[in-house]
Amino acid sequence: MSTAFKNNIILGPINSWMFKMLSGYMDHLFGNSKRALFKNHPQTVVEIGPGAGANMRYFKKGTHLIAIEPNVHMHKNLKKSADKYGIELEIKTLVGESIDLPSDSYDFVVCTLVLCSVTDPSQCIDQIKRILKPSGKFVFIEHVKANENSLLAHIQNLIHKPWYWFFEGCNTNRDTKVLLERAGFNSLHIESYHLYSPFIPITPQIKGEAIK
Repeated sequence: MSTAFKNNIILGPINSWMFKMLSGYMDHLFGNSKRALFKNHPQTVVEIGPGAGANMRYFKKGTHLIAIEPNVHMHKNLKKSADKYGIELEIKTLVGESIDLPSDSYDFVVCTLVLCSVTDPSQCIDQIKRILKPSGKFVFIEHVKANENSLLAHIQNLIHKPWYWFFEGCNTNRDTKVLLERAGFNSLHIESYHLYSPFIPITPQIKGEAIK
């Protein structure tokens, strides 16, 4: 399993600051979807790639959040968000492909706008499935590859390299929907939609839940 993450001493702090500054706007874009997906979550939540802590506002006060976040430049703002929202935070500086949590142990795993950035998304999904208890729930929101040969797909391909560089490994054109469909969950609900925002390459999105 891959356990390495290359922390960028320039882009890491920039992205951490930017994600923190955009948290209000991201709430405007994703708030309703996240509230619905996270509703009635258990006391302990595992989140893959929490970044600067954008999802903490949707968790109940006192939630124990196990944060799988390899980017050390995110940790300062992650801790600030935990203090702000009353979250009991446990940070693990690990990549999503190599999670040191026991198998069949957690009821609820969250991953939002992260599978685009992991090196091996299939392996990350396998790890999520492994740590979930039988009948445990995985909830997700992800941007995905646009329809083949569409104008949007062309834009995604055109901007992919600079976007990938600036956002530290984010793929504009990853077909995450297919990867989830192939993962072998007992049940899977995916809603495909377009999120209208200035971030044109990531407007094709999916959201939903998978049950182990």
